[in-house]
Amino acid sequence: MRSLLWIVLGICLALPAAAASDATSRLVAAATAGREDEVRDLLVQGVDANTKNETGRPVLVMAGFNGNRRTVLTLLAAGADVNAVDAVGTSALMAASAFGHRDLVNLLVVGGADVNLKDAAGRSALARATLAGHAGVVEMLKAAGAVEEDAGKVAKK
Repeated sequence: MRSLLWIVLGICLALPAAAASDATSRLVAAATAGREDEVRDLLVQGVDANTKNETGRPVLVMAGFNGNRRTVLTLLAAGADVNAVDAVGTSALMAASAFGHRDLVNLLVVGGADVNLKDAAGRSALARATLAGHAGVVEMLKAAGAVEEDAGKVAKK
């Protein structure tokens, strides 16, 4: 009887952890797909806005790559770190800049993103936008204080 009690107690204690893991996975999927309503619901339920996927990429960075402006806004409102980076140092601003997501770049800059932050290869959001040919993003970043750099030199690193 005592062993049965320990088994039941163990299962009951494991359930909240399993539910939290499931909610975290759902937030990663929702942020990646731009399902802003689901992201908001999960955040209201207590899932951390700074959640990372299995490779260590913050959900904010995933939303930056995909240009999901409303998802980014929801994550920032819930306390996501605007300068969070993945394992190679890519931030949401760098991701949005590389793909030319102008509205998202503007939102992140207004939200306090560091326009001169560099990834592990020494590339900033400005370098990524320059290399990708996103002139409008380049101008926005410069206006926000991004420092001009030699994009060719950065590309060789």
